[in-house]
Amino acid sequence: MIDSAVPSPRRSRARRLRIAAVTAAVAAALTPGLGLTGAADAHAAPSSVAVAAGPSAPTGTDVTYELDSFTATITWSGNARKNVAGYRVFRRPAGEGAPPAEVISGDAPLTATSFTDHPPADGATYAYWVRAVDRAGHESSDSAAVYVSTADATAPEAPTSLTAQGTTAGNTLRWTAPPGDWDHFEISSDPDTRPYPDEGATTTSFTAHTDLSAPTGVSVSYRVRAVDAAGNASAYTETVTVTRPEPVGPTPALVESQVIDGAAHLWWDVNSEMTNYYHVYRRSPGEQAWTLVGTPYASSGSWVDPQPLFGYTNYYIVNVDDAGRESAPARTSVQP
Repeated sequence: MIDSAVPSPRRSRARRLRIAAVTAAVAAALTPGLGLTGAADAHAAPSSVAVAAGPSAPTGTDVTYELDSFTATITWSGNARKNVAGYRVFRRPAGEGAPPAEVISGDAPLTATSFTDHPPADGATYAYWVRAVDRAGHESSDSAAVYVSTADATAPEAPTSLTAQGTTAGNTLRWTAPPGDWDHFEISSDPDTRPYPDEGATTTSFTAHTDLSAPTGVSVSYRVRAVDAAGNASAYTETVTVTRPEPVGPTPALVESQVIDGAAHLWWDVNSEMTNYYHVYRRSPGEQAWTLVGTPYASSGSWVDPQPLFGYTNYYIVNVDDAGRESAPARTSVQP
C-alpha cells in the first residue's frame, strides 16, 4: 500500500523544475542589462572595462650641468600616489627637426627623484623631461621640460687630401676641409718654417696656404689639422714633404698692370733667354695661397684675367724654361 503523504517521484521532479525556473527568472531580473527573457537591455552599461588613468605628471623638474665632468643632473618632485612604481627620464636635442626623444634612464622605472646623464659634449642644447609610471605600466604625461647647453669638448674631423707643390715663390699646400664644425686650420712644418715662431701656430681659415718662408733647396714636411671655435683640435693629416726649388733664369720685367672694362691686364718684356712660356699666379689679399691661373706663351708678353678677384688682386709672373723650371717671381697687384 502506497502512503498518499509521500509525493510521487513524478510530482517531485515537476516541483524542482518550477523552482529552478523561478530562480533563473529572479537572477535574470537582478542582472544589469538583462530582462526576464535574457535579452540585452537597451540601456545596459558597456561590456568593456574602463582603462585606469595614468599617474599625474611629475612637477618641479630642474637640471644642473657640471663642466668638469660634462654631466647633467635632472631632479623632480616625487608623486604622492601610492601606485606609482617609478619614473622615466627622456632626452632629445633642442630645436626643430631634432631626432625623436629617447629614454635615458634605463628599462626599469627609477625609484629615485634624480638622475645623472652624460649628454654628448658637443656644445649643443638638450631638453629633458620626466614621466611617472604606475604599477600597471601606465605612464603620465610629460613633466615640464628643462634645458641644458653642454660644453663643447668634441674635436672636428681631420682634414683630408693634403697636397704640396714647391714653387719659387714658396711651398703651396692644399687640402679638403672636414664636414661639420670647424673654425680654422693649423699648419705644422718640419723643420719649422714660421717667420715668427713665438706668435704661435700658422693658421688659416682657407683650405690652401703658401709658405713664403720655406727655404729653397730644403725638404720641408707639412701636416694640417682642424680646430673648432672652442679650441678642440682634430688629428693631423698625413704628412707631405716638398722642396722649394731654386729660381732659374732672369725674372720677368713687368711693364704695366691695370684694369680695363673689369678685366685685369698684365704686360711684361719678353725675355729671349726663356724660350718656353710663362706662369701667372694669383691670390686675393684674404687668401694665403698662390694659384696658377695662366700659362701664356713666351712670345706673348701679356695676359688678361677676365674675372679678377674682388678687392686688391695680387699676381706674380715667372719665366719657365724647357725643363719646367721657374724664375724668381715678378709681383704686381690691381684693384678691380
